[in-house]
Parts: sequence; structure tokens; C-alpha cells
Amino acid sequence: MAAARPYAVEVELPAEAFRHQPWSASDVASDLRLLWLVDQVRQRRLGYAKAAELANMPQAAFLRVLGTHRISPFDLDDEEIEREIAAAEAIGRA
Repeated sequence: MAAARPYAVEVELPAEAFRHQPWSASDVASDLRLLWLVDQVRQRRLGYAKAAELANMPQAAFLRVLGTHRISPFDLDDEEIEREIAAAEAIGRA
């Protein structure tokens, strides 16, 4: 199976944003790609491991990025979190 071609997206950014910081187009593209992947994890459209792979980053580094954006890598609802906490407390008492 042939690898899928990447999507190309054109984004217009205000010139004002570049007045005091001479960013390169490739740096901006890398930042936008990473932020888009972070947002996909936040919206639960991608798991953090797959997003890290797509970002060409080790999972630990991607988890650090998620942490800076205060996004949990865990996809648990409130009930699942309560069960996990209870299980951890039970292990701590054993």
C-alpha cells in the first residue's frame, strides 16, 4: 500500500505578527502542525501516541507539550477516573 500524500494547507497570517519577530515560514509551519496535533488530542480525535508519531516526536516529548497546554493524554470519563482512583488507593493500602 502506497503512503498517503500529506495534505497541504495554506494559512494567511497577519503581517503585524512578524514585525518584531523574524520567523521563518518553516518554523511557523512546524509550530502550526504541532499545535494542530495537540488540538486533535484535546478534542479526542487522535490518541497522544499517534499524534506524537505524526509530529515525529518521542512520546515523552509530546506528553511534555500536552502538559504545557494543560491537556491530559488520558481519555477517561468521570466514572472511569473514580474507578482508577479507587483502584490506586486499594493498591496503596495493600
